[in-house]
Amino acid sequence: MSMLIPGQNQLAEPAIVTVEEFEPLLAEFKAFVIEYVAARSPESAAKLKTSLDNESELLTLALEAFCVRLQTHERKYNARIKQMLAWWATGSNLDARLADMGLERQLLDPGDPAAFPPVEPIYESDDDARLRYYLAPHAPAAGSRMQYRREVFTLGERPAVKVEAPSSGVVTVTYTFNPDGFAVRVKDGNGRRTAPGEVMVTVLSREGDGTAPADLLEAVRKHFARNDVRPETDLVTVQSAEIKGYKIRVVAKINGGPDSGLTKAAAQQQLQAYADSCHRLEGRVDPSWIDYTLHAAGAVQLEILEPLTPIETTAFQAPYCTGVEVEVRTL
Repeated sequence: MSMLIPGQNQLAEPAIVTVEEFEPLLAEFKAFVIEYVAARSPESAAKLKTSLDNESELLTLALEAFCVRLQTHERKYNARIKQMLAWWATGSNLDARLADMGLERQLLDPGDPAAFPPVEPIYESDDDARLRYYLAPHAPAAGSRMQYRREVFTLGERPAVKVEAPSSGVVTVTYTFNPDGFAVRVKDGNGRRTAPGEVMVTVLSREGDGTAPADLLEAVRKHFARNDVRPETDLVTVQSAEIKGYKIRVVAKINGGPDSGLTKAAAQQQLQAYADSCHRLEGRVDPSWIDYTLHAAGAVQLEILEPLTPIETTAFQAPYCTGVEVEVRTL
């Protein structure tokens, strides 16, 4: 069974959030107004039609303005609809969808409310939280790739389960939680069969370039050693992701003007965001996306110095950008 995963797949917007095109909408309103007036005064309706056929008439301009305002209202309403769908929900709206699965956003750094000024707590991003939301239903599929990946993401959150039957007709289920804090340090993870009955669990850390430290790997080993996590038939080995380092170096040319510094800042920020999104297992860095990002930042012409070819990684590897260098030249 195939599955859409946020960050790895694109999902087309549903038809419910489609905004009507301007010209058909304007024609529809003109026809409605003329029909409405004709039911009361056919003579006035004929005059009105002549006026509405004239683009310079004040009434025609007013009707056009109304259509633009209606489109704006539809876009705002549609934005609210999308926030009800987990694929597009953000912020507290996504938190509400997480609650549907019994999940909550992970705390990465508690901050310091006693500091001056106070240091706000840092929680996992919307993208990471959304991914855990979509992985949650796969928990019962023991031994599947999704199940292994979910276990890595929720490391330390799942309780140890003990089932007893102390007397006839009585079953006692005990959940013992051990919040060790290791789960928040996992950025990505998966499980792949390397031989019959053998599974390699690979962990990508949030720290540094993604290389998982020894204590995090040991926590993962202990987690998969539990008999309520690892299938009896699997021999699980845990390793850190192999990191493939690379740089992004580009020369962007823009039209003359006072905004060259802003363009450089925007380009660096957007390229770094793209690099961060590729920092995952089986991540791919494509020069065509770098090209797209630079043009979106305002470049008219550009030259990509690094990377010249796509950087591809396996299920045991992750690409990591060691630096973003943008040189801006004026045409």
